[in-house]
Order: sequence, then structure tokens, then C-alpha cells
Amino acid sequence: MNVLVVDDEPIIRQGLRELVDWEHFGFTYAGDAEDGMEAYELIDALHIDIVITDLIMPRMDGLALIRKLKECSRPISSVVLSCMDDFTYVKEAMKLGAKDYILKPTMEPESLMDILVGVKRDLEIQRNERREQGLRELELASTLQMQLSTRLQAYLQSGVGEAELQAELFGAAAGSSRADAASSLVSLLLHTGASAAATGWRWTGCLAALPLAADSVLLLMPAAAATDGGALAAAAALERAAQVRLADAPDWFIGAGVVLRRLQDVQPAAALHAQQLHERFYGMSRNRRIVLAPEAASKPTAALPYDIRSDLLRCIVHDNSEGYLHHADVLCARLREQRPEKERVLPFIQELLALAAGYARERGYAEIDRYEELFVHNKALQQFASFEQVQLFLLQAMSTLSEHQMALGNDQKHRSANPFIRKVLTYMRENYASPISTSDMADHVRLSRSYLSDLYSKEIGESLSETLTRIRMEEAKRRLRAGEMKVYEVADAVGFPDAKTFAKTFKRVVGCSPKEFEKPN
Repeated sequence: MNVLVVDDEPIIRQGLRELVDWEHFGFTYAGDAEDGMEAYELIDALHIDIVITDLIMPRMDGLALIRKLKECSRPISSVVLSCMDDFTYVKEAMKLGAKDYILKPTMEPESLMDILVGVKRDLEIQRNERREQGLRELELASTLQMQLSTRLQAYLQSGVGEAELQAELFGAAAGSSRADAASSLVSLLLHTGASAAATGWRWTGCLAALPLAADSVLLLMPAAAATDGGALAAAAALERAAQVRLADAPDWFIGAGVVLRRLQDVQPAAALHAQQLHERFYGMSRNRRIVLAPEAASKPTAALPYDIRSDLLRCIVHDNSEGYLHHADVLCARLREQRPEKERVLPFIQELLALAAGYARERGYAEIDRYEELFVHNKALQQFASFEQVQLFLLQAMSTLSEHQMALGNDQKHRSANPFIRKVLTYMRENYASPISTSDMADHVRLSRSYLSDLYSKEIGESLSETLTRIRMEEAKRRLRAGEMKVYEVADAVGFPDAKTFAKTFKRVVGCSPKEFEKPN
């Protein structure tokens, strides 16, 4: 414990500093002062636990200093240094809370330490009792808060208990003419972020806390002033507390709300804060406090882009990495434009990633178990606080699939030791620009069409027609990418009878029209 010596005689201060083995008895000689005024300025700076003080001193005497110590937020004990004729002062000091006294003329280090050890023990007991009392009060407040929060949530769902809640929260019955008797509350949004979900935050000073969404809560706080300025001040105060309590949580933020004067105001406030969460999810701002509260206007539920998702998955089925990377960008752009609720977007993306894994596994992509570990079974997606994080996650997943597809090597899935299979593959690559049929392929390798079709399907895993279409589409993409030919010219160059049939097949296989493929992503 830290000890401060206060005496206007330098010889007394020096003697106590040098003649006593403070550390041996578990004390630290933290400093000394010439009078009570200087001492009081050192109390917090040196985190003093025990003050040994003279009584008769200039500017501020020992009695005044002991009175000031009672104003401190934490218990600080005092011991009086007294001369023989100071007994009246000593009695007054003991009434003010001094723990003991020692006479200067007869002071010995051993007797001083005996007194200080007893004072230390009493001080530790006092502080422990205060700490336990604080914990009990906090636990009681937390329990009352939880009970009130549960009842408020039930009211919002069913309308039960309106009169009682109105009285408890606002101090007057709804519709009462005693407007001056009603108190006001402030609604605040606190989003802790997933990393802080289990930190055991206690809503100090909060009357009720309602869950809004994952890691987000609506707090009802007493209003310092029944004005919008009071609401902003409450948000600023909560932000200061969060900067300490949530220092290690990267995604927390505060939403400033409105002043509430009756129970019916809670539901609109919850809708407003839900809109703040929505705006934050799609917004680029990373401010810790949202000051401007958007209107929680009702609007039609935005549709999820299942059509784009189907196109993306079709590209995976056809090993078209450029296609599914393109559609991932288009899908994210559509979501950002339509802005559906986060609670619908996250499962939608999670399902997409799982379906992509299934189709890629069927196609023989490499390391699909690793892909599933990173993107399907990983819980990170559910913890994202912004759409920007979701978009990055999806694009990373598609890039990983592309890498796993490339790991197969060119045409690895079409390699075969069977000479008939190798011969028919070579025939298709050399004659894709001509209107060849499966009968032409069978004639070329001198096998019956049915036998060749069965043999090829079992060996390669797809039909002759599917392989021929794939070869034609790869060549079509190459020519379209070069930008030197019109669509109808590309159609003719890769063996299609007309541009319409080519465009329909290209859309089915690649996932977009030839015109869309020509445009830069």
C-alpha cells in the first residue's frame, strides 16, 4: 500500500522516509508534502492508500485534510502525528475518521508499523466490503433490468402489461393529464460486433435492453434533457464508455436515437434503429457514432437475385471460371443496389457457397474439402458487419474455386488411355467449326454410335455432344474476347447454323449472352 507523509517539518519527513523499512512491512513510501493542500493534490496522482499527517500546518491543516479525504471516491485511511499538547485536535481527528495517532516525541519505527499494519488490515476489509456491495448492487440492477426488458419485449409482441410498463418507465399512465409527472427516456443502438458478444457487457444506468439483431441491442436510458440534444449527449456518453469496454472489438458502433415520452414510442424507435443497422450494413461509413437517424419508412421487401445465382452455378457446372467470377460481381452489384435485409442476404450467400462446392465436387475440382472448410463451414460470414466484407468473402471463394479448377490442368478431365476416346477428342477439336454429329464421330473411329456414346460417357463423365459444345464455347469466348468478330461471325466460325441458336446455347453454357460477355466486367 502507498503511504504519504504530511508534515511541515522537513526533519520529520526525512526521518520517516529513511529510518523505516517500509517494504519489509508491505508498504511503499510514495511521497511527502509540507501541508494539507499539497498533499491533497498528490492523493490521486500517487494513488495513496494511507496518509500520515501532522495536525498543525499552514494553508490546510491536518483536520481539513482528513475532511477532504472523506470526499474521495475510494476509501483512504489516515493516521495522525501529534505533539503532547495536541490532544484536543487528536480527538477531533478521530471523530472525522482518523484510524489512530502516534506521538512525535515518543515515536518509534516499530510502534508506527504496528499501527500501520492494523490500519492496512482494516482498510482492506473496508474495500472488500465496498467491492462486494457494489457487485451486489450491480447484480440487482442487472436482474431488475433483465426482468423489465423481458416484460417490455413481451409487450411489443403481444401488447400485454402496457399500464404497468408505462408507469415504471415513464412515471405516469399513458394519456395522463399530468404531463409534468412523466419522465423521458432516450433510445440508443449499440452494436457490439461478434467479437464482443461474450464480453458480459452490463448496461450501467440502462432501464431496459432489447435485442434488435445479432450482436445489436436497443437501450432505453434516462434522458438528461427531453430534447434531441439530450439524445445526442446520451449517444456521446455511451460512445465514450464503449471506447473503453469494447476497445478490442473492431466493429462496434453507436446509433443515436430519439427522446421517448410514452410507451408507444418504443416500437417506432426500434424500427428506426433497425434502419440504422441496415444503412450501416450497406454503407461505407465506419464512424463509431451514427448521428443522423434515417426514417424507418416501410418499403417492399427486396427480392434476392436467384436468377444471377443460377447463372453463376451453371458456369461452375460447365467449368467456366470467367463466367462465375463475372456473375459473382454482378450478383454483388445487384444486392448492393436492391439492399435486401442482412438477415436474408447472409443465408442466401451461405447457400450459394455450399451449392458451388457440390457442383465443383461433381466436376472433379481439386481440394474441395479445403474450400468447404474455408467458405462453407466457416462461421465468419455470419459475423460480418458490412456488405463489403460479404462481397470480399464471396469473391475470394470464387477465386479459390477458379484456382482449384485450374489445378486440374488443361483437359485433364478429358484425358484417357483409351485410343478410341483420344481419337474422337482430337476429331472434335479439329472439326468443331463444321456441323459434325455423333454419327460422324462414330464413323471416324469405326465404332457404332451407341457403343461409342456409352464408352465415352463412362470414361469421361459427359456425353459427346456436351464435350463438343464445350469446345465450341471455349473457342467462342476466345474470339469474343479478342473483339475482332461480330456475334454472327463467331457463331459461324464455331459451327452453329445461325446466331440465334448460338446465342441461346452460349447463354445456357456460359451464363450470359455473347453481347454481355463482350462487355468489360
